[in-house]
Amino acid sequence: MGFLPLVAIHGGVHSMVNWFLPVVYGVLGALPALLIVFSDIEKSTDKLTSCVTKYKEKGLYDFIVVGGGSAGCVVANRLSEHFNVLLLERGGDPNPVSLVPELATILLNYPETDYMYRTVPQRSSCLSLNKRESSWSRGKGLGGSSSLNLMVYLRGHPRDYDNWANITGDSRWTYSNVLPYFLKSEDYCFKCERNPYDNFQSQFHRQGGPLSIGKPLFNPLVEEFLQASAWGGIPRVDLNAPYTQGAAGVTYSQRKGRRWSTYKAFIEPILKRKTLTVHRHSRVYKILFRGHTNEAYGVEYIRHGKRRVAYAKKEVILSAGSIDSAKLLMLNGIGPKEHLYGLGIKVRVNSPVGQNLQDHIGTFPGPFLINQPKSFISERDINPSQVADFLLFGNGSLSTTLINGLAFFPSTRAVNDGESDWPDTQWMFLGLGNHQDIDKDLSHGFNIRYDVLKKFFDPVKGKDGFQITVMLSRPKVRGVMLLRSADYRDDPILDPRYFEDLNGDDIKVMVEGVKRAVYISENAPSFKRLGSRLSPIPFPPCAYLPFRSDSYWECFTRHYSVSIFHYSGTTAMGPRDSPFSVVDSELRVIGTKRLRVIDTGIMPTVVTVNTNGPTIMIGERGADFILDTWKNYIKQKYFYNNFKS
Repeated sequence: MGFLPLVAIHGGVHSMVNWFLPVVYGVLGALPALLIVFSDIEKSTDKLTSCVTKYKEKGLYDFIVVGGGSAGCVVANRLSEHFNVLLLERGGDPNPVSLVPELATILLNYPETDYMYRTVPQRSSCLSLNKRESSWSRGKGLGGSSSLNLMVYLRGHPRDYDNWANITGDSRWTYSNVLPYFLKSEDYCFKCERNPYDNFQSQFHRQGGPLSIGKPLFNPLVEEFLQASAWGGIPRVDLNAPYTQGAAGVTYSQRKGRRWSTYKAFIEPILKRKTLTVHRHSRVYKILFRGHTNEAYGVEYIRHGKRRVAYAKKEVILSAGSIDSAKLLMLNGIGPKEHLYGLGIKVRVNSPVGQNLQDHIGTFPGPFLINQPKSFISERDINPSQVADFLLFGNGSLSTTLINGLAFFPSTRAVNDGESDWPDTQWMFLGLGNHQDIDKDLSHGFNIRYDVLKKFFDPVKGKDGFQITVMLSRPKVRGVMLLRSADYRDDPILDPRYFEDLNGDDIKVMVEGVKRAVYISENAPSFKRLGSRLSPIPFPPCAYLPFRSDSYWECFTRHYSVSIFHYSGTTAMGPRDSPFSVVDSELRVIGTKRLRVIDTGIMPTVVTVNTNGPTIMIGERGADFILDTWKNYIKQKYFYNNFKS
């Protein structure tokens, strides 16, 4: 069983606490070095393996999938059931540390785990971020951002998908028609539904899929949050079933307390499948085309410093994420023609790639303080017993990313627009107290100025409390993504234009959501019993304004605004004759043949929820489009195999 679990079980916990915390902080302090060591070992091992297997590989496959992230892993799994598939992933295996949910935010913005994109300086938001640049994290390695994110699993609102169907003119994208693809992946933890007051809808869930989903056992203050939300007019619902507005405890992509990424769910179990080849550390820079129809037939890529070529007999699928799939299209001549001409790139297809960039922006009103030790404070609550609980049973504080509850509701804008049944505001509730490194962690994870955060949090460090992230679910503004140069090694130019919509509606919705969060946190009976109140410390750049006034909250939101990492829309789907469409409703790149994009970039409008669940569904739906295209080949193949036998 091991020394640590034995000590925890036999009651030696308190005698260990005095030395345990220094050990924990020592390990966390050494984390950058540990990440480098693992990355170097994993990369060297893969390089050696690639040299051994190099001459055994044929270089010709039925399908090539570029990107082993949240969608790419799904696509590679489903296609390799019937075809020979090459999966090309720019990173390597996910770091084992990522399996521990509580460490999720700590792993942000390290080059071994994160591509660490930055936007251009923002003009109306992110004003207290370093250089006013929003930090855009993307998971590096197999599993993509599902190996780095905060593990929230949500499907989305029915109107999100009905809207897609309306935009594309294709009813296959309605909520009722995409629901089976959510269910196809799902292995729901029914026994994790422990709260008798929750409104769980079992008929909208299933078991047996590869993706484990469920609610964590450790969920500080979530019941108080749900009672407060209901008091404030936001009822308890199952947020993975149809709803209009509502609140619920968080649902994670998780198995036995560990992160369950798409790599763990869809690729690791089939690594020995003969029809699947996985090349790690493989950076694709060129799509091979032939003829006037721009038919894709392969890719060129760099693997461990060596140029390689792979050929696809049937299709090339880009699943590199909303940033890198769009970048790859533009590098290969598919994009806005004036932009490509200016960089000396030969134009194949004049297409609005990168012109529909969307993201969810959030802010953190609070912190809210309480009088009882019910929140999570790391230096107090991480101890040998908690570690043992996680290692042995998958429970305890290490099993949660500290997003504990969620709520969705419409703003005044939505109501006035006749969309009261379609939320445009999200709360993410964190039962997180004010630990000693909260300023350092937020600064590192979100690129926020440390000097501002230190002044803001120093007076409340060590005190119990909670945070509520307010997120703009349906932004009006559209950003833009451009190439920085024709060199594939250069990061793209990313400008989300947060809060730059012409009528200023987006900032109004955010301020309204912030004020409502403050109101329920101080007035709902479930929170009042804890003595809940807003910290009296104003956010330093806004201290000149009347505290709690509308002008203060607008200043607060413009300064203390961060990406929630839900970038989408850069390769938007739509009708083939629309000037706004990059791919059609079957995700085929318009103006080409045998080339598709299957990832978050195809969303014509960003869903109102965290995007990882919808991205996995897009992988399932896209794979089925491909299988349907080649169904006659599959029938012939199985007929021939049966005939031989």
